[in-house]
Amino acid sequence: MAMKSEPILSSSNSGIKVEGDIGDVQIIEEVSDDDSEYNKQTTLSTSNASPNSLGLLPSTSPVIGTVSVSNSENVHFGNNTFFNGPVTIIQSKNGVENASYTNTEDKNEDKDECQNKPQSAPTIKKHDILTRQKLIIFVICIIVVGGIVTIVLITMSKNDEQSRGTTSTYFNDAYSVDPLLIAPDHLRIVSRTDWLAQPVEGPLDKIVQPVPWVIITHTATESCYIQSQCVLAVRLIQSFHIESRKWFDIAYNFLVGGDGSVYFGRGWNYIGSHTKGYNKYSIAIAFIGTFNNDPPPKQQVDACKKLIKHGVDLGVITKDYKLFAHRQLMSTLSPGDKLFDIIKEWPHFVSNLTDVDNLIPKGY
Repeated sequence: MAMKSEPILSSSNSGIKVEGDIGDVQIIEEVSDDDSEYNKQTTLSTSNASPNSLGLLPSTSPVIGTVSVSNSENVHFGNNTFFNGPVTIIQSKNGVENASYTNTEDKNEDKDECQNKPQSAPTIKKHDILTRQKLIIFVICIIVVGGIVTIVLITMSKNDEQSRGTTSTYFNDAYSVDPLLIAPDHLRIVSRTDWLAQPVEGPLDKIVQPVPWVIITHTATESCYIQSQCVLAVRLIQSFHIESRKWFDIAYNFLVGGDGSVYFGRGWNYIGSHTKGYNKYSIAIAFIGTFNNDPPPKQQVDACKKLIKHGVDLGVITKDYKLFAHRQLMSTLSPGDKLFDIIKEWPHFVSNLTDVDNLIPKGY
């Protein structure tokens, strides 16, 4: 029966301390504190082997099994290496890989973890970038939607103000004409095609030019302050004159809107149907609205002045024309007290009407 033994060898040649696994043999050398004498005690432990089978004999020559090696300091036999003499073992990262070393599963797992760790960083970074992009897109969408809602609310607010306003001061502030659209010296005349006039029902009489009179009237309707409102007002007036009054066309030569534009009626060349007995002497200019209590907006007044000057420049109105209010020639409140007070201050206004017949030019 084999028994395990732990022999102790002392060697006078040994001057080293080696600790580590060499094959199946573990060598541990302890050095005493006494410098004058080197006493070494070596403990060899073997697993399932006898001292003689590992060459642990008192001889300095190693014996392996039935093989004895002499005159050699370092012997490599199979997977075991036997050292005799001073040996220094250094672990080097850049050295040649030990062919007899076998990676364990723990080492492989550590290596896999090291290889996988750098790959997690790009994944996290990519996730952060996607999250940031989604956040930016969400913020942009909120800004765009907020801008659209704001524009819609402002537009609706302006439309409400247009429908609720009644006084001229209010409309002067809310609906002042854009100077880029209608310059101070520019006269904007909206054609019959643009305000969707219906065809004339019958032939119109020509007027003799230059025309000596200008008559200012009002339509006695609601006022208008933007072109869409004024177009609707002019169309309704034309329909009323043709269908109810049985006139061939709208009665006035021109109409002036609160938007600062002039709307072409019968024009410069045809006699109107506004002031009975005096139509053939005059050009009738109607202010769209009713001005018994409120004056017209400034842009509406300025448009009328520019229209009269334009007629004089064209030669269709005499340079010494006479200006009348509709009420001066007929029993009516037209053009309203507030507008009448305005035109009384204009040049060529006739304030003394004791003898109207003497004011009629000769040749008519």
